[in-house]
Amino acid sequence: MGMNEQIEPGGGPSLDDLAVYALDAHEPEEAQAIAAYLDQAPGAARRERALRDAAGEYGAAAAPESDPPGDLRERVVGAARAGRVPSPVVAGASPIDVHRTELSRMVMLLADLTPGEWGRPVDPPEFAGWTVHDVAAHIAANESLLADHLGVPLPGVPETEQDNIGRTAAAQARHRTLPPRVAVGELELAAEAVDTEVQARGESRLDERVEWWDGPTALRVALLVRAFETWTHADDVRRATGRPMVAPPEQSLRTMASAACGFVPAFLAVREVHHPGRVVRFRFDDLGPEAAWDIDLGVIGGVRPAGELVVDTEIAMSGLAFCRAVSNRPAGDNDFTATGDSALAAAVVDALPALAFL
Repeated sequence: MGMNEQIEPGGGPSLDDLAVYALDAHEPEEAQAIAAYLDQAPGAARRERALRDAAGEYGAAAAPESDPPGDLRERVVGAARAGRVPSPVVAGASPIDVHRTELSRMVMLLADLTPGEWGRPVDPPEFAGWTVHDVAAHIAANESLLADHLGVPLPGVPETEQDNIGRTAAAQARHRTLPPRVAVGELELAAEAVDTEVQARGESRLDERVEWWDGPTALRVALLVRAFETWTHADDVRRATGRPMVAPPEQSLRTMASAACGFVPAFLAVREVHHPGRVVRFRFDDLGPEAAWDIDLGVIGGVRPAGELVVDTEIAMSGLAFCRAVSNRPAGDNDFTATGDSALAAAVVDALPALAFL
């Protein structure tokens, strides 16, 4: 198959395949296989509908009263296929190291909590009614899920659910009758299992696909999602217990910011804001002079080092504030400056939290 060679039995198309499918650009037999999968996978079907809606609005915006430019379809499909190539990272840490660092910091934070702090409520709106203990169970559940998908399941963890919400609910119900140290121990063991496995595979295999997000996802993306989520929830715990928030190391933050830039078109699509053919440059003034990326707003994953494209607007802001905005968390100072199309810049920054969820 063009994007993933074939759809594996019991597996499913990648996000890239769904983007191409939404553009009706697969061969008939490939399209039939994807359609059959979508009939059995509601989460993937929702993503395909969102991508198809976005693609339609991109085309309408490009030429509201005429056919789209002759090369528009080829450009978008080509960029979607190119999205298999990992987003560029300039002098940033490896996803393996970013994942290890953030999981280790979370384990140390949880191990430092006092008995009374485990029952403190947390404040993000998606966590209504959750305590610090519930957050710990959630993080441990997702890390053990990644271990499962990597073929190194954690002994003693009974949850079999393969989705974020279902596995979290089951893990939380079990952990509410257990002392907090059990959640810390499971998280530590799961993080070690994942880290040992990915180190054994090595950097050269980070583009291999694992099951994540309702379908095959590049291992490097899964590791960064886990690191990003863990850092975000560690700060949730810090706020709940009166501790100061902590930024990732600069090299980790550079990697995380670069990867998040590739999802900016998806953030806009969720907000039903579409700017096909427009290009935005993000420059992160706290991460060094090379921390700048150009984003094609018509292509999910269409990000490259700054300087290769003519941009419609350049947004300068803190990389830390950018990542906290993506996770829909308090940023303290989230001011930005923009040159060029200021309205476009404002729309992009406003959409950054669009995919923040449990």
